[in-house]
Amino acid sequence: MAKIRTNDDITRDMLAKIRSINESEHIIGQSRLLTEEKENKSEKTDAIAITDDPTFGENVLTNQIQQFRTSVEGGAQFSKPEEVEVSESPLIYIPRTGNLVFSGIIPCLNNLKWQFVLKTNTGNGCFIWSDGLILNKDNMQILNKLYGFYENWKEQWQMEASDLEKLAAHIHENE
Repeated sequence: MAKIRTNDDITRDMLAKIRSINESEHIIGQSRLLTEEKENKSEKTDAIAITDDPTFGENVLTNQIQQFRTSVEGGAQFSKPEEVEVSESPLIYIPRTGNLVFSGIIPCLNNLKWQFVLKTNTGNGCFIWSDGLILNKDNMQILNKLYGFYENWKEQWQMEASDLEKLAAHIHENE
């Protein structure tokens, strides 16, 4: 006996299809971005992990993490971007393109993965990935803080772009 499909069933199916198309397009777009990024990498250095090493300044990585935890979510965890071949650091500079990537996870948002990319085609490099995130006032507040932090982070690093270029040149000289 065939199940009778209601309008709700049809609507749910359409929405599911739209979501899967949007997710596929986003993943394809991200893959293209990452592929272009990988193709543009220098043969000598793929990327530079920004750490607390004095070469980068005073506690650069620790300061970024503390600012994030204070401004967005105290329980945030930080990890290197999966697509970048570099030592474990959540803050990565890619000298060939002048791009900077900062990434991590917010456990209280169902392990929402986030990534900030300084330079993108659209000018907006605040990315999130999550499964089953409930949109309520508390979670929306954290998401708003995340985006606000990204805007400040982007502005700060755009002002310091020449410092990053000098740093990359210095590291290349010492290799």
